[in-house]
Amino acid sequence: MKNYLLLMFVLIFSMNINATTDKYRLSLRGNPATSIVIGWNQVSGSNTRVYYGTTDYGTNYNSYPNSAAPSRTSSYKGMNNNFVRLTGLQPSTAYYFVIRDSQGTSRRLWFKTAPNDKSRLSFIAGGDSRNNRTPRRNANLLVSKLKPHAVLFGGDMTDDDTNSQWQTWFNDWQLTIADDGRMFPIIAARGNHEGSNYSIYNLFDTPSSSVYYAITFGNNLIRTYTLNTEVSISGNQTSWLRSDLSANANTTWKIAQYHKPMRPHVSYKSEGNSQYSNWAQTFYDNKVQLVVECDAHTVKTTWPVRPSYSSGSDEGFVRDNANGTVYVGEGCWGAPLRSNSDNKNWTRNSGSFNQFKWIFVDENKIETRTIQVDNASSVGEVSNNNVFQIPANLDIWNPSNGSVVTITNSNDNGDGGDTGSGSIDIAIAEGGDDVEEDKNGTLYENSSDLELVYDSSNNNSFQTIGLRFTNVTLPKNATITNAYIQFTADESNSAATDLEISLQNSANASAFSNSNNVSSRATFSSKVRWQPGSWSSGQSGSSQRTPSLKNMVQSLVNSSGWNSGNSAAFIITGRGTSASSTSAKRVADSYEGGASKAPRLIVNYTTNGGGTSDDICDGEANWQSGVTYYAGDRVVYNGNLFEKTVDNWDFIGTCGSSSAKSSKINYPPNTKANSSVMFPNPFVENLKVKVGAEYYGKFLQLQILDTNGKEVYTSYFVSNTGEAKLFNPTIASGIYIVTLKQKDKLVLKQRLVKQ
Repeated sequence: MKNYLLLMFVLIFSMNINATTDKYRLSLRGNPATSIVIGWNQVSGSNTRVYYGTTDYGTNYNSYPNSAAPSRTSSYKGMNNNFVRLTGLQPSTAYYFVIRDSQGTSRRLWFKTAPNDKSRLSFIAGGDSRNNRTPRRNANLLVSKLKPHAVLFGGDMTDDDTNSQWQTWFNDWQLTIADDGRMFPIIAARGNHEGSNYSIYNLFDTPSSSVYYAITFGNNLIRTYTLNTEVSISGNQTSWLRSDLSANANTTWKIAQYHKPMRPHVSYKSEGNSQYSNWAQTFYDNKVQLVVECDAHTVKTTWPVRPSYSSGSDEGFVRDNANGTVYVGEGCWGAPLRSNSDNKNWTRNSGSFNQFKWIFVDENKIETRTIQVDNASSVGEVSNNNVFQIPANLDIWNPSNGSVVTITNSNDNGDGGDTGSGSIDIAIAEGGDDVEEDKNGTLYENSSDLELVYDSSNNNSFQTIGLRFTNVTLPKNATITNAYIQFTADESNSAATDLEISLQNSANASAFSNSNNVSSRATFSSKVRWQPGSWSSGQSGSSQRTPSLKNMVQSLVNSSGWNSGNSAAFIITGRGTSASSTSAKRVADSYEGGASKAPRLIVNYTTNGGGTSDDICDGEANWQSGVTYYAGDRVVYNGNLFEKTVDNWDFIGTCGSSSAKSSKINYPPNTKANSSVMFPNPFVENLKVKVGAEYYGKFLQLQILDTNGKEVYTSYFVSNTGEAKLFNPTIASGIYIVTLKQKDKLVLKQRLVKQ
């Protein structure tokens, strides 16, 4: 019995020793590469010090080479909050530490300082943990598994800001500590459920008692702005924000977090007009590329937007894919969920579930994923050596517009003279920009779907579809590396379907109307055949994605009148059975069927001071035996590109060249090879014609007709040698039909593009 009592005394004494400190937390006040704040609740004991170093000595505190006493203490919310501010640390370095006082030593914990260069970084961002402990604890557990460089927390940690709620909150926060003792710093903002700034300042030792401040990571890679929507927004706070943004203009990325959103996605939440009037234009002018908002307890991501009340705006914003700000949020770390009932025309996706944002940042891009947290216990854990590897079972939200919101850092200034890369992702912005034209040329502008192409309800028509994308922010003369249109299936269809896609030959496509419909528009010569696979309603994947449209988009950005921000109009028609069979069709959602499901134009490009493709054959299919080809089809055969006419193949050019070349040509078999050629096509100023030997010394006529059959240029000539004849037709940019005749005999006929 005596030994048993002794054992119980030792156990109780040991428990008291280990219980002298708890509720551990890390925060940031300065450079994350060289400093950290270690915070905790001092339950009992005195003479407390943090012992730390770069070697793990476990709980043997005497072996650690460094120690520091608390820099600040704060008796607040029923806790004795102690903070040790460590400085002079080494970047990208693991530091192990224990907290030692008169009664004992804490468990060994550790952290890793951030890099001091432009290495890739990982952040978790969210807020509103309030009163539902299960999702709150799930989200906390995922922090320990995803191991971010920092957690951006947007306020409303508790429901009523009481002592007991805060103590429970910090107990739950211990789940963010990984199994090996690794901790991750929090960058805390104030929400409306924090009764005063003191709740954040006294519990997280923020750099400012006003709880608005900024932290820079890396070698000016990213500066995070934490703002306070619970104090005056105008005046000192916004003056500080504008001054700091100006002083840090050379930072690669700037992101902001705060509690109440400017334009909440819950219908009964009040609009954040003060935030809008003070910050929206400030963000846009100073290239704040990502903003994390909370408070509404719903889920949203937006397209890049800028403040504007111009035509097409919604609640003071319009899309601006080139320079706009992406807004994400809005809470859901454990607060009661609310319906996503107030989408805008610039909303990318929205939902209602427990979540936070997982954000990767490097020199070239920001990637934002929305993480659903309810399955946290079954999620794997990233390695300390690779925190960017997506772990097993991580529930990444994958809505119709994709699971990753990517913001690309392009150094291009829009004039085609810089080197860089970029991408655009533009959705149809209004109902009048995705239209159906019936067989009589009449437009149908307000359908909830797009029949590609037969529609029994639209005058029993095999339709022509028009898709006009506005604010296409492609730099002039950029090199297009990929381009396609992404649809969402409105119906399930599986019958074999054959479609043709073309692009209007206009540097700034005008709006559709009955007097300016779809089928009357001239198009670039490059057309794309699309034979989509089976569709199932609701799908938005590879089967609903067109083949590459890069060549026609290349022609557009190379045209003389093209400017970044102009509009582009695509045209879709039926071919073969799809122009004669009522079942050979696909049905896609239109803008009226839901803005988030509207057709999207996605283009990737580079800028290198030139912009023309160095290979006209890139993306074109090889000729295949047994395949039926129609007029306008393009194929690659023996290293040359050909376009099908009604009864012949036209030579376009040699692969590897941006223009046609005169050379010995092997034509696709079973066709008539035309020995006369015309090049380049497209042409800018000079047009060359080389005729076959059978026409040497003969009198020839070159005639150019517009698409209405009107003659715009005629020239007569005699060719006595095999040299190419040079012409300089003074005609406007556009698409034309060119014929070459010897008396009444047609020598050559083909479409021609003047740029």
